[in-house]
Amino acid sequence: MKKFVRNAVLATLLTVAGTTAVVASPAMALPYPNDNESITFIYYSDASKTVEVGMYVYGNCLENFEYGDRTRYSTWHRTACPRDLP
Repeated sequence: MKKFVRNAVLATLLTVAGTTAVVASPAMALPYPNDNESITFIYYSDASKTVEVGMYVYGNCLENFEYGDRTRYSTWHRTACPRDLP
């Protein structure tokens, strides 16, 4: 009986831990750029968003570009490509 109770408690703890891990770590989907757009993420040091610490640019205008740190505090925007780029 002790073995059954121990296994039941262990199974419950593993279920709760697995559910917590899935719920506690939501993923943010990156926006998808259109044919003539790039997406720019600007990362900041804290929630006040006054000190820029990094940037990530990707899309269809130029090569992808990244510098600095990625943090949880960010803004993003779309930029249309100039028409004279190949």
